[in-house]
Amino acid sequence: MKLTHTLAAVSLIFCFNALLLAQEGFVDGVNITTTKAPWTLRILGNDLDITNVEAKPDNASAYFMMTSESTKLNVSVFIEPIDKCKSGQECSDYVLGLGNPAWGKFEQLSKGKLKDFSYFEFYRPEVQGRPVKMLDMYAEYASQGYWVDLHISKVLYSKSDHALFEKVVNSVAFLPKSGASADRFDNQLEKARSAASLWLELWDSEKCKESYAALSSLTRADTSEASWVDYCTRLNKTIGPRSRDLIAAAFTSALPGKTQQPVAVLAYHTSSEFKQSFIEIVALIVEKNGAWTITNYLPQ
Repeated sequence: MKLTHTLAAVSLIFCFNALLLAQEGFVDGVNITTTKAPWTLRILGNDLDITNVEAKPDNASAYFMMTSESTKLNVSVFIEPIDKCKSGQECSDYVLGLGNPAWGKFEQLSKGKLKDFSYFEFYRPEVQGRPVKMLDMYAEYASQGYWVDLHISKVLYSKSDHALFEKVVNSVAFLPKSGASADRFDNQLEKARSAASLWLELWDSEKCKESYAALSSLTRADTSEASWVDYCTRLNKTIGPRSRDLIAAAFTSALPGKTQQPVAVLAYHTSSEFKQSFIEIVALIVEKNGAWTITNYLPQ
């Protein structure tokens, strides 16, 4: 995953640190969940970049949009409580039966199962009169009172691309929140989350100068303290005291053309005195000393 959408405002250019990556055993991957869901959905590899996160005030439902620069796949995930269907197959039949006007005309409809998902897919030669040659796959999963709607699509699709779709679905894992895990991904997630929490304490306390000083050296080189303090002061006045839950995390070992250092994006579902429900994005990078530091903060 490239994370370019979230980090576009920050210039991230500096030298490759191969030794650090070897020592840390860095793992590309995405974690997504909702505050109330009993599990976390994990997709390792696949070069996915989180480009959008939306969450409902019920703390149970959320939408995540991801893209891959290398494979050109678009991947979206809805997580919501089970309502209209009780199993993956029922949910697949429900989504297909419900339809979507945006689909327009399609052909080559097929159905099947991949891992624990029931899916249907179809091909669209054109969309709104434009030749797109797009394949859409809708893969459905239901368990423990929650339903996952996984949508994968690709324009300029060829039959050899189907393996990319299958790889995404087959790489999905559901990790119970009740059990502790100590694999490499969880270790790097905990380090990034801890760094973000310490920095957010400064931000929430309106210690704007201190939050600036704790930013990555790259961000401070690109942004003046005065402009950051103004940004911090204005946002805190419109948001007020808040509580937050981490619902998404994306990690990549490099941003080709920008940096060869590991980067991450954390997404929080947040409520505050003045805003009932919104998303906060915190972007981080591994500095040369191996520490995770903040590169940007963006409320949505």
